[in-house]
Amino acid sequence: MSKTVIRIVVSLTTIAAWSLLGLSLHGGLGPRVHSAPYEASGRLMAQQALACLAPGGQITVITRDTTTFRNPASDIQLASFRKTIDQAHVAIQSLHKLQVDPLRPVAVPSSDFCDLIRNTPEGSVIVSFMGPPLLTRAERSSLGDSKPAIVAFCSGRLPELADLRSLFQQGLVQAAVVDRRGAKGSEQSFLAVTATNLSDVSALPGAER
Repeated sequence: MSKTVIRIVVSLTTIAAWSLLGLSLHGGLGPRVHSAPYEASGRLMAQQALACLAPGGQITVITRDTTTFRNPASDIQLASFRKTIDQAHVAIQSLHKLQVDPLRPVAVPSSDFCDLIRNTPEGSVIVSFMGPPLLTRAERSSLGDSKPAIVAFCSGRLPELADLRSLFQQGLVQAAVVDRRGAKGSEQSFLAVTATNLSDVSALPGAER
């Protein structure tokens, strides 16, 4: 084999190696994530957080840590949330990234949620991309009456399983963004829920009892 042929083979091998590396850094050869629904849900979360925020209040965010277990949808959602918050010229006071076992349901440990609620002043907002606070009766009673507003992202059947109605009634959630994919006649993938339209949750897929 001539030196020219050897150089060509080496060059092609190098190009192929760099191409594979580039693909791995940008999601590999797996299916692409349709970003529009997650951008919309992040934007809805930000809008609800801003609506609940009192003058002088602060925004605290709870989200999953995607460093170990990648989740492009979560990254897109958080980026959209940040963009909307930035456009409103509001700062995120603190960001809590929690590692999540992909084989377990997404949820914030109740003790962590209790600590955040106690340490966040009234008039502020806790934004949870990992569902609402799932607390015991003892934990709820320990919080007292003065609490920050909570905006929770509830995907899948979480609104039903977490009894979202009860959480609204207890004052533990002031707004939620729920998954409505599959709802008949729905043109939007997610729905913003507050106390004024809580009845709409019953119309979502899987919400029937």
